[in-house]
Amino acid sequence: MHKDNIGLVIQGGSLRSIFTAGVLDAFIAMDFNPFNYYCGVSGGAMCLSYYLSGQYRDTFKVIRQLSQDDKFLGIRNLLFEEGYLNLSYLEEYTTKHFPLNLDNLKNTTSEKTVEIVATDLESGDSVYLQPNPNNWLQCLKASATLPFLTRGFCQVGDRKLMDGGWSDPIPVKRAIENNVKKIVVIMTLPEDHRLSWTYLNLFGSLWHMNNDALSKRFSDDHINYNNVIEFLNSEHCDVEVFKIAPPEIIKSGAYSASVQDLDNDYRLGVEMGVNFVMKHREQISPAILHSVRQDYPKQASA
Repeated sequence: MHKDNIGLVIQGGSLRSIFTAGVLDAFIAMDFNPFNYYCGVSGGAMCLSYYLSGQYRDTFKVIRQLSQDDKFLGIRNLLFEEGYLNLSYLEEYTTKHFPLNLDNLKNTTSEKTVEIVATDLESGDSVYLQPNPNNWLQCLKASATLPFLTRGFCQVGDRKLMDGGWSDPIPVKRAIENNVKKIVVIMTLPEDHRLSWTYLNLFGSLWHMNNDALSKRFSDDHINYNNVIEFLNSEHCDVEVFKIAPPEIIKSGAYSASVQDLDNDYRLGVEMGVNFVMKHREQISPAILHSVRQDYPKQASA
């Protein structure tokens, strides 16, 4: 990869990704896409995909509408195979109403690297999927498959995969491994927020007690996340990290949110995205400012 590789790393967050949608819509509106490496997790990967295809406000509309749709998110879904979050319905709904423009994705990611994070259900290790127009939706589904809340796993090739947030919630180290020198990280939790142990850690570790690696992945989830935050907040030789994160925990929850809270959190994301581009555009990539517009499909500037 190029020595001046510039990366975009996006945390997941389910409905909290409405904040990320706001940031990325600001990027689209301001023709800001200096990146040649992208890595997204779960809901962040969905936001990333619509950003790369130049589909302004589509992620916002998907999250806002499905948050109020009990066919996607609801207790009664527990009676069926898909689980509390019906990812098959999500795929069906988005394909019908807000289909990803796969041609645009192919064009805007040519000669660039896109990775979607998932977790191997056998080893507990991170898996970095490199989507293409033929498997893009399946990669997104794999990264968002939550244990206990969805069907539990998604088959991609010969691997059973689940939500990438369990193994690499903010894949900044992965970006550095790919020789990224400047990394923009979009977070859905405040940059200094730490996680605490919960009963979900216990339940997950007991559920997978016959698999030591996977059991430990669940029991130590909060430790893993907090270690990533420590790494993000430390200095790195030859690497610049730029963080975009809400100043406090946003109103939208991961699995429940009112329309008003979603709207407010989206607007916060837009505001922070605009402010970030105005402040850091030249610092991040002064050499390609005049060629950024060509990275987006024409309708994105409308």
